[in-house]
Amino acid sequence: MSVLADLTSTLTSALSNLPPPDKIQDAERMQLLGVISQLQAAIEPPHLPIQRFCFSHYGIAVIRIAQGMGIFDAFIESQGSEMSLKELSSKVKGDEKLLKRVMRFLSAHQIFKKTATESYKPLPLAMAFGTGSGPGDMIKHFHTNMQITAKLFDYFELNGYKNPEDTYDAPFQLAYNTKSHYFEWLNQNPTVQQAFNSVMTQAQQYRGADWFDIYPVREKLHVPTDRVLLVDIGGGVGHDIMAFKKRFPDLPGKLVLQDLPQVIDGINEPLLEGVTAIGHSMFEPQPVRGAKAYYMRTVLHDFPDKQALEALAHIREAMTEDSVLFIHEHTMTDGLDVPPIAATLDIHMMEVFSSLERTEREWVALLEKAGFRMVKVWNEDSAGQPTALFEAVLH
Repeated sequence: MSVLADLTSTLTSALSNLPPPDKIQDAERMQLLGVISQLQAAIEPPHLPIQRFCFSHYGIAVIRIAQGMGIFDAFIESQGSEMSLKELSSKVKGDEKLLKRVMRFLSAHQIFKKTATESYKPLPLAMAFGTGSGPGDMIKHFHTNMQITAKLFDYFELNGYKNPEDTYDAPFQLAYNTKSHYFEWLNQNPTVQQAFNSVMTQAQQYRGADWFDIYPVREKLHVPTDRVLLVDIGGGVGHDIMAFKKRFPDLPGKLVLQDLPQVIDGINEPLLEGVTAIGHSMFEPQPVRGAKAYYMRTVLHDFPDKQALEALAHIREAMTEDSVLFIHEHTMTDGLDVPPIAATLDIHMMEVFSSLERTEREWVALLEKAGFRMVKVWNEDSAGQPTALFEAVLH
């Protein structure tokens, strides 16, 4: 038996003995996927990765069409029962010829299973793409962003292939012919904003530990009851600060949540006692002066150095000698093996915001340039994208 035949037999045997997906530990899962990726790269001929690069965008495009036609919703309403092409055609938008071509694509990509009688049975992934679902909203969100990606080449041709450094002059502005910032543009497009909000909410479950899981809060953060203990800048609808309050309900000091007025106005659930919400742009002078701690989670990665330094300057001006700044962010791997998803997200940040996924050294350099002194970098153990809490004080 050849080496490859032996390997095929071993993998086939291992596949039949795999535990259910929900019984696999994340660390083991990521390690195995890494080995599988290396194996694939080692044995596949060059034309296969070229095909993936050339054709990968069609997945989002056709799934988005299927959403518009109502295909996924039709199967959800029928509780996943098998349907013939003619029956399905009576429940969706568009003509039967187009429907057949769309279903052929979706079946070829293991979203549906086509039977010999030209009927279609939804596979688990198909039932995840309905209206209002998390995965369905992800498709809508990245279909919107795909229009920006299509303009990347044009943007760099126009700008002499210079790295974008201004959030108001990103590929996004060229693609959508606007002078607005991406977040301002979202506010003007409610349907797109809804999909974005849904995706950001989903991302919460994959973001790793809370900052107070890796930082000794009780040992290091002490204030009298009348002083502001913590300002959560760009804190959205309050996930982090509410979790902090629940973890430390008896810790003295006031808690302040800050985000843009339209975000604060959209908070539906009452905040916990002791938490105050303020509509505020971080590009304006910080109204809460002399707080013990100022905190930002995955906020500054949306901005290139130009705008990040502007936001940091307002925080620095409001701090006192004993104030602390916490920046909780993803860190780009600074080694030889950069995960493809991390490198892809870096390009994504560039096209939308002219920003980047910074390495630990780049985060430290940014904070030092803004006039802060680094106290400690608290690295988080994570099976996914590395994350760190940067603790800084006035220089």
